[in-house]
Amino acid sequence: MIIDEAKKLLIKHLNPQEAKDITRFVTGLNSQEQLLNYKKELNDNEENKVKDILFKRINGYPLQYILGKWTFMGRDFSLGEGVLIPRDDTEVVVLSVIPYLKQNNKARIIDLCSGSGIIAVTLKCMFPQCEVHALELSEKALPYLKRNIESLAPDVILHQGDLNLLFEQFKDNYFDLVISNPPYIESEIIPTLQTEVQKEPKMALDGGTDGLDFYRSITQKWSDKLKPGGMMAFELGEGQFDRVKAMMKEIGFENINEFKDLGNIQRAINGTLK
Repeated sequence: MIIDEAKKLLIKHLNPQEAKDITRFVTGLNSQEQLLNYKKELNDNEENKVKDILFKRINGYPLQYILGKWTFMGRDFSLGEGVLIPRDDTEVVVLSVIPYLKQNNKARIIDLCSGSGIIAVTLKCMFPQCEVHALELSEKALPYLKRNIESLAPDVILHQGDLNLLFEQFKDNYFDLVISNPPYIESEIIPTLQTEVQKEPKMALDGGTDGLDFYRSITQKWSDKLKPGGMMAFELGEGQFDRVKAMMKEIGFENINEFKDLGNIQRAINGTLK
């Protein structure tokens, strides 16, 4: 099989961009090199890899897990089974806190439910003077989080454990920013999700009966860890803004703002503690 034939086979079942990504993964050739070497023969190992990957993709195995990495806000993050796949939606919550951090460029930040570390690492790279912590419970996600911290932002401080317990290890009024992309899908909806999404870890998706378990826990248990005037920020599921806003107001947050994604969905929320 030559490269051109392999790409046509992939495009027939997938799409042109995936075909390019998979061809690059198998051959090491970028898009331009693939065009220049379209008649190049794949060796048996490469041909078998193409067919194996195509079989996995047809059966709903995520491309990101196959490639072993994915790009978020210009940086490549290692990932694989057991860790939530980075999505553009999370850019909304990251961008929402940038104006605050520009005014507090030596802030102490903690990223709860850190997963692969895309929020913690991105903020540390953008604001290197900040003290950034990443907290994650999952044993399966932890190796990817460690790898991404080591390769992209070695000064991020890693904590493994349950956010419902570890909050006690931090002093009150310690952080300037608590930020999280928590599990927020309603439990009963998870079996109806796309096959690819169901390949991702349930513990990174399941937000309880109403999808709001983690918002309740974080607002109740981590608000005391914020300084007066400190910020709390969340990524949101569709239709959750008003309920999370009410939780934050009850705790004592003000200046609560919404941030919409490209689909005009309220995708992030933040507010400052009185």
